[in-house]
Amino acid sequence: MVSGKYSALAGAISREQSIANISANLANVNTSGYRRTSVSFESLLRGEQQTQKAKGINYSRVKQNVTDFEQGAMRETGNPFHVAIKGDGFFKIEGPDGPLYTRRGDFTVDQEGVLRTSSGLAVLDDANGQITVPDTDTSKLVVYEDGTVSTITPDGIATEAGRLAIVDVDDRSLLQREDNTGFSLQPGGTEIALDNPQVDQGFLELSNVNMTTEMTRMIDSMRTFETYHKVLESYSTLGQQQDELGTIG
Repeated sequence: MVSGKYSALAGAISREQSIANISANLANVNTSGYRRTSVSFESLLRGEQQTQKAKGINYSRVKQNVTDFEQGAMRETGNPFHVAIKGDGFFKIEGPDGPLYTRRGDFTVDQEGVLRTSSGLAVLDDANGQITVPDTDTSKLVVYEDGTVSTITPDGIATEAGRLAIVDVDDRSLLQREDNTGFSLQPGGTEIALDNPQVDQGFLELSNVNMTTEMTRMIDSMRTFETYHKVLESYSTLGQQQDELGTIG
């Protein structure tokens, strides 16, 4: 009976982790550039271990947390500091412990003219340097399809500020989430420069979370969790009854 109780407990813990994962997706449904995650489960015992040693009882756990990098929908904002990538690729930004990669393109310019993310991190150019945009109060900011950033004065004089670093990686499974929209590349991964990146100025890429799908997953996980909880309650009741029977002399 103890083995069955721990099996139900393992299942309940796994489903609790799944619910937390879905909750994070739902909380970021309106976060620009957010990539949804999902969990997969695995059994600890297989084959003869389960059928003979464990007498059919098994234990489950979360196998891995997988990020879905499918592109989200585009929303036109008209803001010249908003940029969205069409197709593959990430913006490269300057993180506190090294470069980070993101699909979130709601940029801004600080008092020194440095192009930054909404969280204050510097946006990098294709030479891994910061991009300084001069005179944005009097000049028009233009981001071309290849990521080149320029300003154009009222009399038509264009000044190039740099070119956005838009890169991909050879193995996206090595991208580790550092915050809601930023990822770091783990050892073993290689950054790949894109020859022909395509970006749209005045657009933002939305989260790729589908609320209907996530709500369906939430309901399913909640029901499964409740089932495991009822099994645990049943084991608790049986244990109390065994204790009472054991006192009859």
